[in-house]
Amino acid sequence: MIYQGPDTTAELVCILLRFRKEAIAICADVEEMFMQVKVPESDQGALRFLWWQEADMSKEPLEFQMTAHPFGSTSSPFCANFALIKTAQTFSDGYDSYVVEAVRNNFYVDDCLVSFPTCDRAKSFVKQVSELLGKGGFTLKKWITNSEEVRSVLPGICKEGLVKEMSKDCDVIHRTLGVQWDCERDVFQFHFDAPERPLTRRGILSVASSVFDPLGLISPVYLTVKLLLQGLCKSQIGWDQPINEPYMSIWLNWVNLMRQIGHVKIPRGIKNKLDEPNARVELHLFSDASEIGYVAVAYARVSYLNEPPYCILLYSKSRVAPIKPVTIPRLEMAAAVLSVRLSEVLQRSLPNFFCEVSFHTDSMIVLYYIRNTGNRYGTYIANRLAILHQRTKVEQWTYVKSSENPADWTSRGIQKLADLESWIKCPTLLQAEFGKTVTDCPQTAPDSIEFRKTVVVNLSKVNYDKFPIISYYSDWLRLVRAVAWLRRFIEYWMILRSSSREGSVHLGCLKVEELESAKRKILMIVQKEVYGRLLSEFKNNSNVNSHNDLKRLSPMMLDGLICVGGRLNYSDYPNEFKHPAILPSRHSVTEMIVRHYHKEEGHSGTSQVLAAIRKYYWIVKRSSTVRRVIGKCVICRRYISNSGQQLMAPLPACRVKPGWHSFATVGVDYFGPILAKKGRSLEKRYVCIFTCLQTRAVHIEMAYSLNTDSFVMALLRFIGRRGKPSEIYSDNGSNFVGAIPELRKYIRQWEQQRISNELSAKQIQWHFNPPSSSHRGGVWERMIRSVRRLLLLITREQTLNDETLGTYLVEVERILNDRPLTPMVQDVNDKLALSPNSLLLLRECDSIVDESSIRVNYDKRWKQVNYLANVFWKRWLREYLPSLQTRQKWLVERRNFEPGDVVIVVSDISTRGKWPLGVIESCETDEDGKVRTVTVRTNNGSIRRDIRKVCLLEGSN
Repeated sequence: MIYQGPDTTAELVCILLRFRKEAIAICADVEEMFMQVKVPESDQGALRFLWWQEADMSKEPLEFQMTAHPFGSTSSPFCANFALIKTAQTFSDGYDSYVVEAVRNNFYVDDCLVSFPTCDRAKSFVKQVSELLGKGGFTLKKWITNSEEVRSVLPGICKEGLVKEMSKDCDVIHRTLGVQWDCERDVFQFHFDAPERPLTRRGILSVASSVFDPLGLISPVYLTVKLLLQGLCKSQIGWDQPINEPYMSIWLNWVNLMRQIGHVKIPRGIKNKLDEPNARVELHLFSDASEIGYVAVAYARVSYLNEPPYCILLYSKSRVAPIKPVTIPRLEMAAAVLSVRLSEVLQRSLPNFFCEVSFHTDSMIVLYYIRNTGNRYGTYIANRLAILHQRTKVEQWTYVKSSENPADWTSRGIQKLADLESWIKCPTLLQAEFGKTVTDCPQTAPDSIEFRKTVVVNLSKVNYDKFPIISYYSDWLRLVRAVAWLRRFIEYWMILRSSSREGSVHLGCLKVEELESAKRKILMIVQKEVYGRLLSEFKNNSNVNSHNDLKRLSPMMLDGLICVGGRLNYSDYPNEFKHPAILPSRHSVTEMIVRHYHKEEGHSGTSQVLAAIRKYYWIVKRSSTVRRVIGKCVICRRYISNSGQQLMAPLPACRVKPGWHSFATVGVDYFGPILAKKGRSLEKRYVCIFTCLQTRAVHIEMAYSLNTDSFVMALLRFIGRRGKPSEIYSDNGSNFVGAIPELRKYIRQWEQQRISNELSAKQIQWHFNPPSSSHRGGVWERMIRSVRRLLLLITREQTLNDETLGTYLVEVERILNDRPLTPMVQDVNDKLALSPNSLLLLRECDSIVDESSIRVNYDKRWKQVNYLANVFWKRWLREYLPSLQTRQKWLVERRNFEPGDVVIVVSDISTRGKWPLGVIESCETDEDGKVRTVTVRTNNGSIRRDIRKVCLLEGSN
């Protein structure tokens, strides 16, 4: 493999700008440039290929390898360009320096573009560059020039058939690095043929990308299509989705304008006279911004002695405003920075060419920013203001009226060809005197929001940390090693500074005694910070135990440390155990030591960590200190933290408000599968349960599959038999109660949008509980358990056919709807217990009446139904509703979760140690002011969870 190599090709924009510098322009092309550069024999194997003679794939292929750099190889551009420049440098003797310089800076791969002030220099260049590059095996062909005199000296073999005589009846147009150059009129122009592409976002981008305009000569026109693409992005239109109005009209108008772009001519040469040393060339840059974009444009103002000046468009750039709204002053600053960057490119491409550089803007706020050096601004303005101050002078910035600023109307995009021609020519603006200069800016600040807010703080005392190294570390062993290395360096430095050079220097790894010495030094620093008064008393030999807080420990000095005196003086234990060093309870070093031993003891509890620390140190208020530090251990909290809890919420209105009929508000859930016979085979059936949230009545439907259509049909059967509910509640589709993996898999594939559309058409609203919060569906969870139990007892695990299974499900439904909602009483004279069937059947007893023997009075029957329904709801309010008053669990009010809290998300498919970390983005507050649902941001995106499925690690405050 041959590497690509660095990019040594000159910048395309710089080459084109130098091509526009002088009056006489010349283009040439290196014939088969890549093939003139040989590949070293050792590298030719990397360019090996197989060849089948006569394209017969059945024959054995021949193996070849390239001896020259082919077109298409990633290494060819660098190698060919290197060989070209090396040729010019190697054989430069005897040739003018500008010829060698042109080879280095005016070749873009195999294209040569140069301009000269005189015909003599141009003819000399043609002769010299042909000879110079010919010595390296490079032949220049396809010579093109705008000068008849220069054309006469072009090599005949290169001119024949390639340079045509220009007739006045037709245009001879040559494409110069993608830009069309009419060499007869010496102008640039564009020709646009819109390729056939679909009217989609992808097709628009493809057509727009086919426009090649490196100098930005038609950038205001191109800004329109940039805005169109941004609008399509904001509208979230897919890449292959057909566009609609108003984007269609904008696109067609832009294509129509681009088809007329060929009428626009842009002069190529900045100077239009030969050998004119008194020409004065000024560079003027204009910038402006609007709410949709910003533009910077550069013009050259050329003046000759005793002649009126003229101006030429040189270079421009346009940018669309960000999707996130940005203030106009900020966009104006961005436009000013863009004009400065254009100036740098122009001055780098044409050094010492412009006698004056001026920047013009119609924004007084930008001029005030540039002029003012006393105020401090926000980060956005401050960063861009620093660029303007570093790369320009204040005197270079002037004010121009918006009506005279060519960048003003172009910052909104050009829609008419006449506006583009005015923007290119700009004949009168640079001939007039400019208005206000920067010295005429107002002395007072304009209304701006960009000043940095100043906060005045009064300090009564400033504490300087004498030992900042402690604050640099949070790990005990790392701190000890850092101090040990520092002490070794100090010893080494002191030996070097001493005149005697006596002493030994430790080399290699740290030794045990160095680490122990570093520990003692750290403890001394801590004790000096906290117990400085006690150390002074020890130093002065005054009465220590009478007035200090450590008198129960009988403190004593041992090797420069305050240690515990205690009562173990005569024991055989080591001194570090009998007299441990005393540490304060609240200090960063103390917390480091506790964390270290907590980790060493395998994240054990308080007692074991205390026992390990007690061997070497005595921490004041040690139990509370260790508990506090261990309580902050993130690893421990991941394994022992409890899931979120909150006071049990009040029952929703749909469960406590009486209605006129049952199943006004229902909950739905699935369970299964149940095997049913069909011929000789067994097929899976599923049970769909609808439960009334007010009366607790149950309706059971058998589903024949788990697709969306099956559920919709079960729902329609339920509505046809029980009436239309106003609201339906269910668990999230991927977490239905009792769902086995197969059930979960299919329910995830349900077209929830389609189901919602079906329900919306029937004026039914469907509510989903948050994912992984099955406890919120306790009403239907309890029914599922009852249905499972009754089916097991009735069928006794027999395999039934569809007819029998359907009958058994109806029987289970009857049994559940006969269950009492209120407690049974012993009094025989009391009313029967309230049950769901009391409202479903609307009758007082189960006796069968022979209706054929009586005459039906429908009016009386209607009144009886109303009476029985009213009786049910009165008893429901009096007997059943009070039983829901008390809370069964979650009795304590807890802290609400807040945005910014760090949590771990409970997962049912991984162990606790692998539960993902997350940060709460937003909280959903219930009507009682409690948070029970949160949105958590994890590495895999944002998810919505019940607080029972998250564990708090660290609060935002």
